[in-house]
Amino acid sequence: MFHSLLRRAALLFLTLIVPLSAGAVEMVLTSEVAASHWKTRYMNEFAKDVAKRTNGEVQVKVFPASQLYNDQDGMAALGTGAVHMVWPVSVRLETLDPGLGYVNLPFGLSDQKMENACFANGLTALISDRLKSRQLQVLGLLRTADLFFIFRDRDVKSLKDMEGAKLRVTGGRIFLDMVRSFDASPISMAASEMSTALAQGAIDGVLTSPAGWAEMIGKTGKYAFHVPGMSLATYAVVVDRNWMDALTDSQRKAVTDSLNSIVQRQWEEAREADAKLVKKMEEQGSTYRVADEAASAEWKARADVAKKAYTDKYPEVVKQVDEITKRCGA
Repeated sequence: MFHSLLRRAALLFLTLIVPLSAGAVEMVLTSEVAASHWKTRYMNEFAKDVAKRTNGEVQVKVFPASQLYNDQDGMAALGTGAVHMVWPVSVRLETLDPGLGYVNLPFGLSDQKMENACFANGLTALISDRLKSRQLQVLGLLRTADLFFIFRDRDVKSLKDMEGAKLRVTGGRIFLDMVRSFDASPISMAASEMSTALAQGAIDGVLTSPAGWAEMIGKTGKYAFHVPGMSLATYAVVVDRNWMDALTDSQRKAVTDSLNSIVQRQWEEAREADAKLVKKMEEQGSTYRVADEAASAEWKARADVAKKAYTDKYPEVVKQVDEITKRCGA
């Protein structure tokens, strides 16, 4: 804890002493993922593009690997002046407003819907409106992955094979309820711990992405089972609303346009990257199974039990999203 505080203090000091160009506005973008993670690559691209679009008037400083804050603490720091932007997994939005659990509902979002610009923009606006009282704004949603199950020694082929399994999830009420609906036991655990826990048998499996499988778990996760569309996870780009409002019109447009240019192609690029990682694991001897349409319907019917707990509590959100869907032909 002491060394962590010293590191943050040193980094904050550097942000103060490193000179900006005359009249430049600084944006601090913090992240918990490693510098080598694909999300960091997009962040660095965003930083360069914003500087180019504003002729250096807005300078984005990216701090990966929790150099300043992890994502949860980074969101808490928005509005203090220490952080201006965070790209957390969208499940963390539930801690700010449980109604935003909509984006994590099983069999909710889909690639087809999110690649409809009208729908994506409408959903983003709805999320931002619910966060307005917290002085936060969401500028867009990036694709994480269509999550699936990874097991050490369970070759899951059906719902019955899930009974009693201890599964690691990222957290959030929606994910926890979904896993329980499959007769499994959800365990909230940091991504950095899941590989060791799986290898030691503390858990039976994990709900994760192709990147989590290939880059963090590896051959320990011999079996994968994928129900298409069950859990499309996203990253939310969250910014300090007051900081954004203080920008000039042209600066604000540069920030949003830069992000939109990334979002528009990131969804397709993420799918292609996932397919390559799955193929890589199969070539290394792992088993990757995909539920067919009939089997997927069974999983969806079971997940609807967990989904109903949300829809009964937040019918206004469901109605608003349905209206966006209809308006946009999504």
